[in-house]
Order: sequence, then structure tokens, then C-alpha cells
Amino acid sequence: MPAEVAAYYENLHTGQRWGWRAEEDFPAASVIKVAIMLAILRENQLGQLSLDQQRPVEMKDHVGGAGVLFELHDGVEVTVSDLYRLMIVVSDNVASNLLLDLLPEGALVRLFQDLGMTSTVMGRRFMEAARPGHDNRTTALDMGLCLTALHRGELLDRNHTAQALATMRRQQFREKIPQMLPPELSVAHKTGELEGVRHDVAVVEVPESPYVLCLLTQKGGPSWEVDHALAQLSLAVYHWHCGDEPAA
Repeated sequence: MPAEVAAYYENLHTGQRWGWRAEEDFPAASVIKVAIMLAILRENQLGQLSLDQQRPVEMKDHVGGAGVLFELHDGVEVTVSDLYRLMIVVSDNVASNLLLDLLPEGALVRLFQDLGMTSTVMGRRFMEAARPGHDNRTTALDMGLCLTALHRGELLDRNHTAQALATMRRQQFREKIPQMLPPELSVAHKTGELEGVRHDVAVVEVPESPYVLCLLTQKGGPSWEVDHALAQLSLAVYHWHCGDEPAA
């Protein structure tokens, strides 16, 4: 693996789990956006936030990195539903920051606590310069706990759970966990990238036996080499999970 890697696996049918450096904290990058989506959907479920509420996107909201909203005209109005889908499907940083503004104070921290994500911290907005003690951090274990609770319906009701998973299935960056898997296999996932960082966290929806796989990396070499290695690792886990061959 041309990077430092942490991994977490859980069989959602049997509960079997394993990890490699799963409790070591890594830069969260954009995988933390899964938690933001869940916090938004939970506020909607509680009747505190409408997904149809419209929010203007102004020039002052624009930041760089991934996304499309900064390409649109000043003052374009989008719904909360539009925002969380853009945040997940194309990792839109403008949408992500606007959703952070909409969340009640402490909502994200409460979500981390409820899910047992004890090592996850949201210390800054997206594309804001990192400062000591003000960064976004997580672990493979924490992201695994998040996805397991989502899939099992332990956080949201059936309707909101289905919305979250359906959005993650439409993720457009598929060069890591899904890349080498059978094309007909459904994968609900979220990627994250920073310099030297390539992440992917997923529910791999093998019929009758889905599993969670969270792969985090840091201090990586060329991004395409790390992505390829993660795709190979994902394929090895898939074969092992299905009993086809030993994991590499």
C-alpha cells in the first residue's frame, strides 16, 4: 500500500468485525460529510428542519475544492434536499458549509456521541485553513459505527434511512472501493481527498449479506496509485467476505 492505511470491516448479517489501525485518527476529509447528512436528516425527522426550505447561494458563500455551486449565478436558490445531495454525490464544499450553518448548535456533536464516534471532531468549515486544535479528524472505526447504525436503522426512521442510502449510492467518485467490484453490485459510499489523503467508506450491499468497509489513508504517494491499491484491497475483502478466496 503506497500510503499509511487504516481499515474497518463489519459483516452486517453476522456482526463479525475486524480492523487494522482502526482506532488511529486520520484527517477526516470529506467522509465526515456522511455525518453532516445524517444530522440534517435527523433534524428533519424531528420536525426541526424542512428539506424543502430554500437557501440562496451568494458569492460570499463560495469556496473552492469539489462541487458545482460556485459555478452558478449569485443568489441561485437551492433546497436543503439539494444541498445534502450535492454534498454527498459530488462532495460540494459550498453545500456542506451551508448545511453546517443550518444545523442547530451542538447537533453534530450530539450525533457523534449518540453513534459512539468518540474520536471524530469537526473543528473547521470546509476549505478553511487548518489550525492546531481546529481540524476535522476521524477514525476508520468511527466511520464504521456511523455506517452500521445507518444501515440498521438505529439512527433514522425507515424513510430517512432509505433517503440517506439512496443518496450515497449515487456517489460519482467510484475509483476506490467500488472500482473493481462486480458492476451490478450496489455500493453506498462516500469518498474524501486531501493532499496525501485518499479515503472511501462504504456499505457494500451484497444480497443477503451486506458489509461495511472503511478505508482511510494518509501520507500517500501519487493519488492514482493509492486509489488502485484501495480498489485491490476492496476486491480482496469482497472475495474473502463471499468465501471465494482468502483475503490478500
